[in-house]
Amino acid sequence: MIKRFLWIAGALAGLGAGAWQWARKTVRPSVVHSIETSFVLPASARGTPSRPAKAKMLDEILLSRNDNDPRLDREFNGLVRAEKDQFRRKYKALAPEKRNERGTIVYLLGKNVKDDADWRFLREVAAEPPCLSLADCSKEGSGPSGMGDDVTLAYPSLVALKAAQRRLEKTPDSKEALAVVAAGRESKMRAVSRLSAQLESRFKPASR
Repeated sequence: MIKRFLWIAGALAGLGAGAWQWARKTVRPSVVHSIETSFVLPASARGTPSRPAKAKMLDEILLSRNDNDPRLDREFNGLVRAEKDQFRRKYKALAPEKRNERGTIVYLLGKNVKDDADWRFLREVAAEPPCLSLADCSKEGSGPSGMGDDVTLAYPSLVALKAAQRRLEKTPDSKEALAVVAAGRESKMRAVSRLSAQLESRFKPASR
């Protein structure tokens, strides 16, 4: 039994995702579980997206415009620096009017804040100039479909503030998170400055 176990584990580790999916259907669940918990299999074999696959997955989610895609909460934890740099470049490459797509990227990066570059990005997003309409951020909208409400137009900045809020709820005196809030306080977008004021009122006394 032990030899068979080791042979299956070694074979699956070498062959990757295709073999692993086959094993899930043909090998007893107890054996599959033992292999999963006893061996470090390749990411693709374990069902976890490889690094390049995460960028492709993000593209798929942005294209679908599905904010409730379960992969957003499951597959983008523990991003490495190169991935975060790539996501930030993608954010800047998107048209300003892509409020939903931009907000989604900010959400993913906000879950992976670790260094100065991460916090600087959130400060920049919180302080972004206002988007005046979904049709053209530089112009006031002329119709309901092109105007957008305050929250929709401010979505990326609001998501950045929410990332800061999560940190402050764990570390009320976080200077980095408070700096994001301060950046948002100067925003000319009412929804952003309003949320920033609320966060300052809630957390600033604890930082003294």
